[in-house]
Amino acid sequence: MIIPVNTYVIAFGANLDQPVDTLKGAYIKLAMLWKVVGASSLYRTAPVGGVEQGDFTNAVAVFETELSPTEVLDELHRVENEFGRTREIRWGPRTLDLDIIAAWCDGEPVTMDTTDLTIPHPRAFERSFVTVPWNGISLPSKFRELPGHGSIDQLQSTCDSLTAIPERLDA
Repeated sequence: MIIPVNTYVIAFGANLDQPVDTLKGAYIKLAMLWKVVGASSLYRTAPVGGVEQGDFTNAVAVFETELSPTEVLDELHRVENEFGRTREIRWGPRTLDLDIIAAWCDGEPVTMDTTDLTIPHPRAFERSFVTVPWNGISLPSKFRELPGHGSIDQLQSTCDSLTAIPERLDA
C-alpha cells in the first residue's frame, strides 16, 4: 500500500500575551509531528474584521504529513488549545490562530468545503498576512499556487507592505 504524502500551508497568528514566543512554540510543536518543508519570517500586521484589538504577529509554514486535512485540523486545534486559545469573538484577539491555507495530496491540489473546513482557505488570496510570508518561502512552483487564484507572487495582497519583524518562525 502506498501512503500519500500530503503538503499543507499553515498560517500562524497571535496578538495576545507573547505572540512571537507563542508562534515559535507552536511551530516547534508542529515540527515535532510533521516534516518541515519551509517557514517564513515573522510579520506584524493590523487586525482584520473590525474588532478593536492590538496588532497581530503572523507567519506561514509548510509541512508534509500522512494525515488527512481533518486530522491536521484536529492537531492544529489541539496545539491552539495548548496555548490557551478560546473562540469567543469572531476575528477577535487570540493567543494563537492556526489555519490550513492550502493542501496537496501527492502534489495534487486539495479542494474541500465542509462545515468545519474549507480548502483552500476562502479569504487567503486577499490577506497579505498570509500571502507575503508564504511568498517568502522557497518552494517548488506547485506549492506556490493558491488553487483557484493563481501564483501567490501574482496576487494583489502579496504586493501589500507589511512590517517585518527581524526574526524567523524557525529560528
